[in-house]
Amino acid sequence: MNILIIVANPIKESFSFAMTNKYKESAESKNHKVEVLDLYNCEHQQPFFTYERANDLVTTKSMEFFQTKISNADEIVFVFPYWWGSMPAILKNFIDWNLSKGFAFTYVNSRPKGLLTNKKVSIFTSTGAPSFYYKITGANRRLKNMFNKQIIEFCGMKLKICTIIGGVDQSKTDMNSQLDTIKYI
Repeated sequence: MNILIIVANPIKESFSFAMTNKYKESAESKNHKVEVLDLYNCEHQQPFFTYERANDLVTTKSMEFFQTKISNADEIVFVFPYWWGSMPAILKNFIDWNLSKGFAFTYVNSRPKGLLTNKKVSIFTSTGAPSFYYKITGANRRLKNMFNKQIIEFCGMKLKICTIIGGVDQSKTDMNSQLDTIKYI
């Protein structure tokens, strides 16, 4: 199995990279091929996506690069900090550019049809606030539903797992035990 991990955190020493490395090690121990794309340190940086381009999008060399990686992956893993109730802008920009019409989806009789079938998606994200806060406010459910309904299913993929770890910035949180929950299943 080919696994593509897309990590969106500007800090290499972050918990996002710790989760990335843990998942990578776990998957490789089961003889899966794993590739990590660091969106902040990738040679194929993409400019800010503007909506005027959406319907007349010309495939760029960066899009070809990323779309080939996506096409070759059996599982796509998104790893990022949960900022302002969502993903970092660089990850949203990546999705806007690369999960484009004609590649990730099309419309048939005015209805969307996903083109990335037979792909699984895993999400690992972390927050500074305690986990219970995101549960009681519904933020966890909103993030999972937004990703699943508006990105993953829209593109024909299936959600495998969505793990949201809270309290990363809290001294009381045992981050090693939190990392133990990150593994290939």
